[in-house]
Amino acid sequence: MILAINGSPKPQGNLQRMLEKIARDTGRDYEMVNLAKLKINPCLGCVKCADTNRCIQPDAMAPLYDKIVAADAIIVGPVVHFGKANAFTHTFLERLFPLRHVEPQVMGKLAAVVCVGGDEAAKVTGEVIYHLESYFEYRVVGSVYFNSATPPCFICGHGTTCLYGGPARWMTPEEFEKFTEITPEMFQHFEDHPEIVKGCERLASDLAQALAALPPKG
Repeated sequence: MILAINGSPKPQGNLQRMLEKIARDTGRDYEMVNLAKLKINPCLGCVKCADTNRCIQPDAMAPLYDKIVAADAIIVGPVVHFGKANAFTHTFLERLFPLRHVEPQVMGKLAAVVCVGGDEAAKVTGEVIYHLESYFEYRVVGSVYFNSATPPCFICGHGTTCLYGGPARWMTPEEFEKFTEITPEMFQHFEDHPEIVKGCERLASDLAQALAALPPKG
């Protein structure tokens, strides 16, 4: 079973659709975990998880630990906020801390990373891979990221007039003066980018091959 971790707060956004495509294309059973729907607290740094490999906080992360350990693979999906993995994803990664103590729970397990964001999507993808590999010794089989080029200014209601938003910063004054309307065509969909679709299919294939090579359970 594959556990797909969706860090995006936008239902059926690019990230969720990419995660669903990749997980589905492996041909394996999968479960989608939408972090935005769960109440998961930050790590307290108390290290009381060292003895049990489980966190003492009675929140929505508690039932996820057994699922994470039992999963044949996880796909972690951050979106980029302010050049970093967003808070939902970062908190989830923090709360994996109990799984790396005296008796590591996920060492050598398979993982993949899927990221959606702006220019920093590649950087954030690399940071999440580093986190999984360096701290938990996951075996990351691959990744794919999509620069959706869709700033929050497109949905805040002030994108065409705010002098401090993205459009005003990346456009010339002349271009911004003519920027009077935000249209549906400005919102990009990964399905319209053949190279991203192929990247998702390639990652699904690589993950499926890695899963097929795992020794039988039991």
